[in-house]
Amino acid sequence: MDRSVRNRDGRVDFRVRRTRKFETGSLQHHAARQRSSLNPRVFGVSAPLGHINKKADSDCEESPWDVLYDGHESFIEEMDSEHPGLLEDLAVNGQHPPFAVIACSDSRVAPETVFDTLPGTIFSERNIANQYREDDLNSHAVISYAVEHLHSQHIVVEGHYGCGGVAAAIASPPPPPLDSFDESIQDWIEPIRELYYSSDREEIVEFREEHSSSETVPTPGLHEPAFRALVEENVKQTVLNLAESQQIKEFWGNSTNKPVFIYGLVYDIENGNVLNLDVSMGPPGHEIPDVPFAVLAT
Repeated sequence: MDRSVRNRDGRVDFRVRRTRKFETGSLQHHAARQRSSLNPRVFGVSAPLGHINKKADSDCEESPWDVLYDGHESFIEEMDSEHPGLLEDLAVNGQHPPFAVIACSDSRVAPETVFDTLPGTIFSERNIANQYREDDLNSHAVISYAVEHLHSQHIVVEGHYGCGGVAAAIASPPPPPLDSFDESIQDWIEPIRELYYSSDREEIVEFREEHSSSETVPTPGLHEPAFRALVEENVKQTVLNLAESQQIKEFWGNSTNKPVFIYGLVYDIENGNVLNLDVSMGPPGHEIPDVPFAVLAT
């Protein structure tokens, strides 16, 4: 297994990629144990799907906290055995994450999981459908802090297929009157709904025309081409919103700043693959670093 490596100044280099082995105590082992717990056959008992962390050989009462507590135990074991000193180094010397990631709040697409990164690698902003808007104080503050104070040079917009926020922007909204829950969701996804109606992407245009005479537009299926296309277009729009934001334009306009680059990726929740939308942007006069992920064919 790989150990954390110290730089010449003695600090731990947390950016060294981990090579985790499938062994007891590792996060993979814990994840596999959790997946196995979803299958009643593993334990020879009858349990409903989603009944996580079933311990047939234990007399103690289950707690919904088991999955978090057990995961934390595995995390501590891994840090102690594979990356000793990393957490202390980050605490004492502070974080210097090379990446800032805008991702969806969806529980299936956490960037730290998708990219299998160590603590201190990613400074993240997560919201429904991975949006960036200058009128959103939270995402604005996150990117400002990442760029200006943490000196993160790589901003990644990570969208994902099967995004519920994008699906809701395609489907007809709930009938009025909206309760406070639906109202907040519909307000947040309104820019994506506008993108859906204005997009000239072929798959989206065909879907709009197909449902133009329908009273209600259904929630699209996972493999609906228009749905996948709008996921991609939403990432592209977020990349553009970042590049055209006042903070990034000001930062790019100062030649004394280190260059900051913006990238657009899409994660496939079915197979775990990450695709590059090839919409990377950066300041004038600087070559944009290559993105190692496969470019999406469109």
